[in-house]
Amino acid sequence: MRSYYAHLETATGKSISSKPVFRSSAIFPVMQQRGISSRILFMGYWILKRHIKQITAVISLRTQEGTLLNRTLLSINEAKTYRIELSEQLVSAGLAPDAHFYGSLEIEFFSTVTLVFPFPAVAINYYGPAFCSVVHTAQRVYNDFDDMHTNMQTVVPESGFNIYAEEDREPFLGLINGPEEVLITTLTFDFFNTLGESVTHKVHMDRIAAYQTQFIYPARLFDLKSFLKGEVGSGKVHFNVNWIFPRLVVGNIQKQAPAAVTITHTYYDCSEAKSESDWWLPTQPEWYPAALMVPTRIQEHEFTHLYFYPIYSPSTFVIDIEVYDDKGGLLGRKENVLTISSQSKKLELQKIDLNALCKEMKISPTQPLATRLLARTLGNHRLPARVKLALDMGYDTLPHMPCNICTNLQPFNPELENKPTTFRWFPFLADQPDASVWILSSSPKVNFVKEAMITLTFYREQDVATLMRTLQLPPHGFLMLRLNEDEELKAFFGGVVGWCTVVSTNPYLSTYYLAANPSGVVGGDHGF
Repeated sequence: MRSYYAHLETATGKSISSKPVFRSSAIFPVMQQRGISSRILFMGYWILKRHIKQITAVISLRTQEGTLLNRTLLSINEAKTYRIELSEQLVSAGLAPDAHFYGSLEIEFFSTVTLVFPFPAVAINYYGPAFCSVVHTAQRVYNDFDDMHTNMQTVVPESGFNIYAEEDREPFLGLINGPEEVLITTLTFDFFNTLGESVTHKVHMDRIAAYQTQFIYPARLFDLKSFLKGEVGSGKVHFNVNWIFPRLVVGNIQKQAPAAVTITHTYYDCSEAKSESDWWLPTQPEWYPAALMVPTRIQEHEFTHLYFYPIYSPSTFVIDIEVYDDKGGLLGRKENVLTISSQSKKLELQKIDLNALCKEMKISPTQPLATRLLARTLGNHRLPARVKLALDMGYDTLPHMPCNICTNLQPFNPELENKPTTFRWFPFLADQPDASVWILSSSPKVNFVKEAMITLTFYREQDVATLMRTLQLPPHGFLMLRLNEDEELKAFFGGVVGWCTVVSTNPYLSTYYLAANPSGVVGGDHGF
């Protein structure tokens, strides 16, 4: 794990020691069985954002044991949508397109012009007739020793995800090793439930082969079902892998028909991170220490929950919330909704139920809403630089499989005020029954009054044609685009996954994309 400040230096180009990045990559665990398949989604954003005219992608398919099955090349020279289907890679490897398969799919992007970030903006999409779930790049094979050293300044467990263990669903973790084997290692799981109880389970391994992919099902290792007592839980996992970034794709699988998977990614456990760079800047009067605007749906049978994990650097802070309509109208405010004391050693999953809070504030559930989270420190505490939380949106009907979007509070950063525009982009899952995207304009500023000028450009797979829209978002306002309610966009995408870019005058703009299925499964992620 490197510090949040080091991450910002890379993002702004201020790091003196930065090396040019000519390779950017991602590697994902993939699966295909009855009702479930996998694909990689991305767009040619480098052409727009970096003005790079030519990139070559190398796609490698490997078995679960790490054996290379197939390698293909793809030339990227157009700002459009790209899709790498596992079924097509299986055919290229000489297998049936519907073959039962578990393994990994790696995509590497090469350029003669620096790509800046070694993490590419790509997403893994597990999908089937009853679901569509997605998450952005998690693991990647390091480019060189410097890359590995920079990102492994400290080694910490991974955490920050929700799990369920019941008759019809169970959690899983997808762990991929890098190009060097690991000998004699132990995976240690620390699970905790809603009662604040915890349990540790260890798995000993003699060897993890190079590029080996492991799908780990904790509920098959011990009685996790009894421990969670029918409620949501979470965990921390300690593990060793070589030459690969240790962020995992994790999620929950529906065991009974229809098949369904929901996924997210793990995040750093910073509870033992206590260096100066692990806390954010001292509070200034005109700023909240951190804030975040999230989509909120509480209409009939819908719910929106927020989860905070015991993974923060030692501090005590509180969360206030404000709820807005799409025009930026404040509908309700409540202080001290949640107090988080990360100095405690107790493993506790803390939840904000936005349905209950909106009901308490007498906010009508008949419209889409946005919730602004505001973090305030108590006493002389400083806010941790990383405050990870999860956004769960779903249905209260069976099978109760919500999305579990990993996101972060945005710490205030006065330097961003000098940034004239910001660039965001995300997939539009237009081949799904109910796809939507959210664009929200807010800020950690106490008195935020700035309107955001927004330019949306939509891209598709079949050609380089685009569709453009411009609008203004008021402070704390948002736009939700639901494909079923937009005939122009439906016709443009033609039932195939597309992408959208957003150019805005607000550097704190946040974006999300979702896919709800009639089965009751919801998938989604934040944008790039």
